[in-house]
Amino acid sequence: MKTYNLLIAAALLPLLLSCSPKAGVTVSDFGNLSTGEPTKLYTIVNRSGASMQLLDYGARIVSIKVPDRDGRLGDVVVGFGDLDNFEHKDRFIGPVIGRYGNRIDHSSFTLDGVRYELVPNETFGGEPVQCHGGPQGFDRFVWESEPVQEEDRAGVRFHRLSPDGEEGYPGNLDAWVTYWLTDDNVVKAEYEATTDAPTVVNLSNHTYFNLKGEEGGYVMDHLLQVDADTCVQNNTHFCPDKLLPVDGTPFDFREPHRVDYRIDMENEHLRIMHGMSACWALRDWDGSLHRAADLYDRKSGRGVETWTTEPTLLTFTGRSFNESYQGKYGPIEKFGGMLLETIHFPDSPNQPRFPSTVLRPGDRYYSTTEYRFYAR
Repeated sequence: MKTYNLLIAAALLPLLLSCSPKAGVTVSDFGNLSTGEPTKLYTIVNRSGASMQLLDYGARIVSIKVPDRDGRLGDVVVGFGDLDNFEHKDRFIGPVIGRYGNRIDHSSFTLDGVRYELVPNETFGGEPVQCHGGPQGFDRFVWESEPVQEEDRAGVRFHRLSPDGEEGYPGNLDAWVTYWLTDDNVVKAEYEATTDAPTVVNLSNHTYFNLKGEEGGYVMDHLLQVDADTCVQNNTHFCPDKLLPVDGTPFDFREPHRVDYRIDMENEHLRIMHGMSACWALRDWDGSLHRAADLYDRKSGRGVETWTTEPTLLTFTGRSFNESYQGKYGPIEKFGGMLLETIHFPDSPNQPRFPSTVLRPGDRYYSTTEYRFYAR
């Protein structure tokens, strides 16, 4: 299959900037999947020259270019520049994850007295678990897509209908995801869904960030601050077990610290997860848009505040990356990128203590997350 380098698409950026003082969107061919299905790459540029690239396969974020403290643009998204790697190497780099993001323990749940058996894609000690919607989750599909534009922002609106029974979930789920790039360098993701039967839904995006830009490298020297006093300790199925105070743990980021500042501390969650993989319960959550975290790279001066309507922030720091990951700018090294994933609690359908992820006919699911980039 032909490989499409993102540098070719980037050549469109100066032309787009010269044609319009407003934010704008162009579209180009990104090649065909192994099934023969064609894909499209959207390039969005704002008035200052910052840009974002989106792929209709998985409604996926491919690139975000924002300035450092000296005004130099750099790509802060870790990932691939060709379709083959997205399809076959690592499906969870940059896409929408759903119908249920993260894990559902025992790959099943009960809703209104009916037990639903989901299609598992992980096994722990012989027990099935579904992760990110199963073997054929939302990341595996080419979404319908169209550019959208307003006075101070431009974006792409994606849509797909997840049929009743897909990966074991009840109800036909109509899902929309809209990504925006504003003129003040905010990337906004809006998730919407409706259903014709009671179901569960938990949508998010699985983009890996590295604020150093194209040079990449070790991401755990970034400074992280999280607005959370409580963190999840997982069970051996990587699903929530206990909610514990962050005091005195490797997950106390109430003040800014290097991501790895306590990585060698004795801690049960670190042991179970084999490293820094955390889910924080955000402070004073009420469903409104609120700040979750601030991530900053001292070398480039780039930073990003994460704002969300979701109750938790989840991170994973790329310990599975290695030299076999051929990224846009060369091999992606271990710990070369980290998630800023906003989401409802994993395994919520089985744990009534968490905010509900049930969606019923006549109701509308809505969630939004903003990545507010800055430089200092």
